[in-house]
Amino acid sequence: MKKVNVYRSVVAGFIATAAMTALMYMAPLMGVPKMDIATMLGTMFSTNPSVAFAIGIVMHFMLGSVLLAIPYFYLIEFKFRDTPLLGGAVWGFLLWGVANLMVMPMMGFVHPLVRSGAMPAPGLLMLQLGILAPIGSLMGHLLYGVVLAKAYKGSSCDYC
Repeated sequence: MKKVNVYRSVVAGFIATAAMTALMYMAPLMGVPKMDIATMLGTMFSTNPSVAFAIGIVMHFMLGSVLLAIPYFYLIEFKFRDTPLLGGAVWGFLLWGVANLMVMPMMGFVHPLVRSGAMPAPGLLMLQLGILAPIGSLMGHLLYGVVLAKAYKGSSCDYC
């Protein structure tokens, strides 16, 4: 089995999640619909906006730093050792596909605020939010993957 530096992969995942999150919150300035994943995640557990955001942002960073970063290094990175940015882009595209073909359509069935009508259902490919929503989501996921690969590969830390 391939040896992966888990500490470095978690740090790279955190950096990549921070980059994606920054893009996500700047997206409305570029005409892309608001994509507030932290609030969407958090409001599954609390209706208090501040509490929901706090829960959601922690969940978002845990997903990006651990759950989605570590598998990249076991499943994809070794196949793209000479072209890590391409490998990161492939990973970002795969994550975008899962998010937009599976997770977002399920929100209509599992999210309490979507079921009550208080939050719009994103639907397949997030098209219920407009054509720019899936494009913005793709940009964010590609950025995540490329930064993940670069942050891990670019680290000169031999002991971490």
